[in-house]
Amino acid sequence: MTGFFFKTIPVSIVISVCSGIVAGAAFGLSIPAVVNAHSERVASFEEVSARYMIDDALRNAGGTSPHEEGYISVTLPGIQKYDGPRLAESMPIETKEAWLSWMSKNRSDDPQFLEQRWDWARDLIYSGELKRPEDVRAFLLTPREHFVREMNKGYEYANTWLPIGYGATITDPDVVAMMTTTLNVNPGDKVLEIGTGSGYQSAILSYLTKDVYTIEIIKPLFIETDALLKDLEKSFPSYSVINRKLGDGYYGWEEYAPFDKIIVTCAIDHIPPPLLKQLNPGGIMVLPLGPPNRQYIMEIVKNVADDGTISLSRRDVYNGMSVKFIPFRDEKGSSYSAPLPPDNQ
Repeated sequence: MTGFFFKTIPVSIVISVCSGIVAGAAFGLSIPAVVNAHSERVASFEEVSARYMIDDALRNAGGTSPHEEGYISVTLPGIQKYDGPRLAESMPIETKEAWLSWMSKNRSDDPQFLEQRWDWARDLIYSGELKRPEDVRAFLLTPREHFVREMNKGYEYANTWLPIGYGATITDPDVVAMMTTTLNVNPGDKVLEIGTGSGYQSAILSYLTKDVYTIEIIKPLFIETDALLKDLEKSFPSYSVINRKLGDGYYGWEEYAPFDKIIVTCAIDHIPPPLLKQLNPGGIMVLPLGPPNRQYIMEIVKNVADDGTISLSRRDVYNGMSVKFIPFRDEKGSSYSAPLPPDNQ
């Protein structure tokens, strides 16, 4: 996820974020030894892409804890997937006490973050950015503390964007909530995310459906997040259904199209035609749409008439409140949005 609101942020967080951006930039330019070692074994973007493209037929969920046994389901002959939506449905959310009790018995989350996560979800419900019980459960099951980077420890549940290195960010929790709510994911949906980023949005989606596909364009960020998700699968087997690819998200993932839902987490001034083509009739796309200096979170619904005519329904989900995300870029780092005229920059 790679977006943020313009909002008032405490000075301490601003200092941390600025320090993080500087550190992240240096980190991104140097790339740690472990990433260098990993990258040196591949010679090209295409080789890295092929190496990390995960075929869902090979994604056999494993490492489930004793408390989560029984949440493996066979979707096709020989293909097992972890049923995150069914796990989420079993979790009580009527009271804080019932939820905390269930989490302590059934999960391995760090207890120090649980009350913060509950209070944060409650605030998002009050603001109207979390609406469906399914979305509330998905957020309560997803430990944001694992997805913020080391430079921002202490701000795991701060309601602000945070840098994750390589010029990218983990988006404000309220924006993540609103985009997820708008996407309206159901258990049988096939969902494509453009911009894996920290991996946080993908993790949330894994509790809403067993078919999650995500694409990241920044190679070292992809490698870092891929390794993170693989490690987290040991404790959170729902993440085993997240199919990950290094590549240019503008062209979608044709091999697994069509998709019922598509979420874009980088800014662009038009709807990418390949993504629209890969969206099922009646499908929903949520993306930050607008010029480089200001975007609006838009819900796009693809309507197809009996004669094959395609029309789009659009809705500004924040009713005129603007946001700003990092640009949607190609493999060479160039933005897909047209540059603004000089007097508007």
